[in-house]
Parts: sequence; structure tokens; C-alpha cells
Amino acid sequence: MCAPDRPFLTEVGGPTLTYGQTWELVRRWAGWLADLGIERGDRVVSALRSSIDAHALWLACGCVGAWEVAVNPDLRGELLENVLQDAGARYCFTRAEDAERFTAAGRGITTIVVDRERPRAAGYEPAPIGAFPAPEDVACVIFTSGSSGMPKGVMITWGQMSASVGRIPRSWLSEADVAYSFHSMAHVTGRTPLPSMCDVTGRVVLRERFSASAFWDDVRSHGCTTTTVVAPLLLAQPERPDDADNPLRVVFGGHPLGQARRFAERFDVAVLANYGSTEAGFPMSNRWPLESPSPRAGWLRRGYQAKIVDESGLEVPEGTAGELWVKPPARALMARGYLNSEERTRRAFVGDWYRTGDVLVRHPDGGFEFVDRMGDTVRRLGENISLTALEHVVGQAGSVAECVACGVEDDLVGTALLVVVVPSGGRELDPAALYAQLADRLPKYMHPTYIAQVSELPRAANSHKPRRSELKVAELISGAWQAPQPARGS
Repeated sequence: MCAPDRPFLTEVGGPTLTYGQTWELVRRWAGWLADLGIERGDRVVSALRSSIDAHALWLACGCVGAWEVAVNPDLRGELLENVLQDAGARYCFTRAEDAERFTAAGRGITTIVVDRERPRAAGYEPAPIGAFPAPEDVACVIFTSGSSGMPKGVMITWGQMSASVGRIPRSWLSEADVAYSFHSMAHVTGRTPLPSMCDVTGRVVLRERFSASAFWDDVRSHGCTTTTVVAPLLLAQPERPDDADNPLRVVFGGHPLGQARRFAERFDVAVLANYGSTEAGFPMSNRWPLESPSPRAGWLRRGYQAKIVDESGLEVPEGTAGELWVKPPARALMARGYLNSEERTRRAFVGDWYRTGDVLVRHPDGGFEFVDRMGDTVRRLGENISLTALEHVVGQAGSVAECVACGVEDDLVGTALLVVVVPSGGRELDPAALYAQLADRLPKYMHPTYIAQVSELPRAANSHKPRRSELKVAELISGAWQAPQPARGS
């Protein structure tokens, strides 16, 4: 280890570990896992939020050859039950406040509470590590909403995680940099700060939950220089004379151009756009802040290939929108496939190519511009939400005969959620009661903002399936019930 005494991981309001202390803790966790009988190829559920423990458990799983299956601690109800069943694990590690819910949902899974002050791993002797994982070995399983149905587990390799180094040009970072991470470990974004800072012996500052009101205090007090921001929530905070007086230099954020510019100007920071996905990692990078009239999602990184194709899989000319397919320099630099679903894997991965399901355009300068998602996924408060999964949960309510969900542009949170329902038996339903029922079954970021009632939904002529694209959204919202406290962060 080249810098064992350098500070590495810091928890807001908690301890700081050096590189050497972090490695010792990882080995203690490995000893704990071995004591539980966890071996190579076993799956271990981690429902820990962004913390030192969460990172130590992840790395310890790699040391013993186990697969860490990351589960969003905010999941509940049928969504949580399906994910835990798919995980196929014997143990689930979580905090005390989430333990009861996970114990009830995880049939056959033993829930282990990890105490914040002193996890049991601290009582184990550091275990010797025989061999490190290979690039093609599974580093973690992350569930993504995808384009339809219930969440599906993506088997991410260690090679893919390592390839996240460089999504910010490596020459931009040094040992003086500090990455601020408040994103869930159930997202790739919650994991990339660790390899990026390891690459330059920098530091990572961790907060378990995002707080708009505490964001700048954290950044200033810990000297954070880079992060992935939730720009709408931060721009919504009252302006202060010292907004630009902060140590941030470069941030990521998938935001509209105007919003990115306002953030860059107000807080005096470079904002980068960057295309990536859970399955493909980060095949593109962007070395220029969002300043041009036609922003780019990025340019291909060295060794990566991409093509834009039509519905038949044939390449389209430059400037024409189509589905993006990507191919990494080596197969191990991309997800292995989907957990317990060979059929989904076959549909998404064609040889060494991954069909992203995203519509992009390649420009003559070699840059790519993101246009839209082909499926039914919307992004809200940093989370990808499957509208099909949301509709499934809403449809389970006894008062709902049928429903359709869609995303609506919102200045504050980027995307609000509209749920359009046909009440059962032709009776009018109580939207407040439906919302309260959904709040017990959905994570906060999936709570609907608007609930509208209609007697019938628009349908496709041939399949007769409901068509959300034909909803008169503005008209529906004007007469919709609105949630009293939409999920807009803190």
C-alpha cells in the first residue's frame, strides 16, 4: 500500500479512516463473513446506506469471492420482497431502523444489524487475503428499474468498476481532491468515488442521505472538490452572497443545459455531462463543461466502440436518432448480464455489444447527444423509476381498476409523477387514501405527485393496451389531486 497513513474515508459527523485503517477494517469484515460460512460465489445482501461500513462490506465480499447484492434501504412492500427473493442470499446486513422491514420481507434470509458505533466486524482479527478477484468476477449486483417490469439485478464486474476511473479525465484529479458522496450504494454513482479517489490517493466524504440544506456546509467543512449533484434541489435553496465561495471544482449531473448553466454560474463550478448506464458503465467521457449550444453526452473513451441503429439493428447516418449500442475494449469491462435471467441477458447483450435502450445522435465531431429513453423509465431525484413497476403497485389497490403513470416536467425536482387511475366499479375513489396506501408500499422517490381520475384510458388500436403517450397531461394535472408534501428532498 503506497499511502497507508493518508486519510481516505470520512463520514459526515463520524470517523475518518486512513487507507491503512480502511484495509484493516476490510480484512476484519472478511473475517466476519468467513465466520458466517460465506464462501466464493455466495450472495450477500447489503442494505447499508453510504457509509464506511457499506464500503468495507463491499470490498470484504470481493476478498472472500462473494457477490454483494445491493438493495436500496428505502424499498418496501412487493418491490422489496421481489428483490430479496431474486438475491438468493442467506444474510442481509442493514441498520437497526430498517431491520424489521427487511426481516419481514426476506423469507429465509437472516437479517444482521450493523451498529453504527461499533459493528461486530471490529471484534474480528484481520483475516489474511489469499487472492483478489479477477476483472471478470462479479463485484456487486445492482437492481435497476430498466425499461419494464420489476427491478432486475445487473451483475457488475470488478473490471467494469475499475473502468469508472477516468470518467473525469484523470489529469483533472490529484491527491488533493476530495469526493463528496451521498448517493445510495444501490447505484453505481454511490460506488465510483472510491476507485476514482484510490487512483490518486484522494479522499471520500460520505453522507448516508442527501440533504440540500446541509450540502454546502458539508462541502465547505470537508473541502470537497468533486461530486455528482442534484442540481434542481440545490438551485431551489435560497440564494446566498457566498454561493460561489466553495471548494468544488468539477461536478457531474444529468441536467438540462439551462439548469446546468445556472448551477455553474451561481456556484462557480464546472459542470460535466457524461453518458453512462448500470450495464455499460461509462463508455463516454466529456472534457468540456456544458457551455456549447448543443451539449454532448460525451465522446467515446479509448477502446470503446458505439453505433446508432434503427429498429432492425442497422446503423443510421450521422445526425439521425437511433438506439445506442456500445462495445467495451474487453468483455469484462461491461456487466456480465442480469441475475437469474438468461432471457433478459440474451435480449440486451448481443455478443460483446450492449443494447442500451437509449436514443442518441452521433454528430460529425464524434460527440454523442442524448435524446430520450426508449422504455418507460423516468429519472427523479437521482433515481431511475420504472413506470411499469409503479403502475403494478398502484394497480394492486382495491379501489383501482386500471392505471397509467407518466413523468411530468417539474422545475424543482426535474420530474414529477402523475398517476391516472380508473376507479373500480365506476365509483369515485379517495385520492388521499390511495396516496396513504401507496406511501406504505413505495419508496419516497416513487410517491406520485398527482393523482387524476378518469372513466377510461386511451388505448392502442390493435393491442387495446393503455397508451400513456396519448394522455392529455396538462388537462389532467389541472384537475388532479396533488400530494401535500411531494418527495422533494430535505
